[in-house]
Amino acid sequence: MNELRVRIAHKELPNGIEAKQASNEDKSVIAHLLKETAQWLHSKGSSQWNELITDGELRGLSGSINRGEVFLFAENGEIAGMVMLLTEAGDWDKSLWGDTDAESVYLHKLITARSFKGTGLGKEILLWAEKGIEFEGKKQIRLDCIGTNAALNQFYLAAGYEYKGTLNGFCKYEKPLTQS
Repeated sequence: MNELRVRIAHKELPNGIEAKQASNEDKSVIAHLLKETAQWLHSKGSSQWNELITDGELRGLSGSINRGEVFLFAENGEIAGMVMLLTEAGDWDKSLWGDTDAESVYLHKLITARSFKGTGLGKEILLWAEKGIEFEGKKQIRLDCIGTNAALNQFYLAAGYEYKGTLNGFCKYEKPLTQS
């Protein structure tokens, strides 16, 4: 686990949902959540995360868990959502951002389980990523999303993220971290 560079400051979200760093024992539930979300996106006509339906991106899941990049959110033992927070830019981030800013955290795979849709959990997870966890030496959080998803782009703008441009159909956003 990545205990030296990351510390969970708040283990509970305001709505009572618990946050934890994922372990290898969580791999199957994470894989299910990723596939479920990819299938839902596909049913809505989106090609986003299609590679997850065929296990394409799941091969790197164990490494992400072992590096301490995956965080789960649960209510009474039921997985409600997840997020991946990278303290070092991955290949995707490098290709999209063009730099490897050592002071940035890169947010990926912010997911709310379908059974928690409409509860505001996505916003709570995003706020937790900004304030509920502490990153040594990090000053900002970066993320990207597919440019054709207007609702998702508006979600990040409404959450205070600054639009930093579009590259290859993906919008880039950035926001200063405010440690609690």
